[in-house]
Amino acid sequence: MEDSLYHLQLDYLLLAREMVLSGQEEQAKFSLGLTPEAMGILKKLQVQQIREIARRECLAFTPRFNASFWGRYLQVDQSVHEGDTCDSQARDLLMLLTGSGDIA
Repeated sequence: MEDSLYHLQLDYLLLAREMVLSGQEEQAKFSLGLTPEAMGILKKLQVQQIREIARRECLAFTPRFNASFWGRYLQVDQSVHEGDTCDSQARDLLMLLTGSGDIA
């Protein structure tokens, strides 16, 4: 579990830092929920410092769980997902959460 938490935090923090450093601050604010203060800090952090933060035993960021959004996903006609594997459903959910694609 600790290893999974480390990788989750490391991936999130590195993505957030990359978005901020590449000038995608508005997208980082919208997609990841970053505050201007957090973006300022991420600009100054080195990768080694991010790794140290990711090693903490508790989340270093706050995930946004929108029950209304998730509820709509779960109310999708189940016939659309007939024959789908758990993997494909998980990919669909991930795409919805990250805004990587349109799922009808």
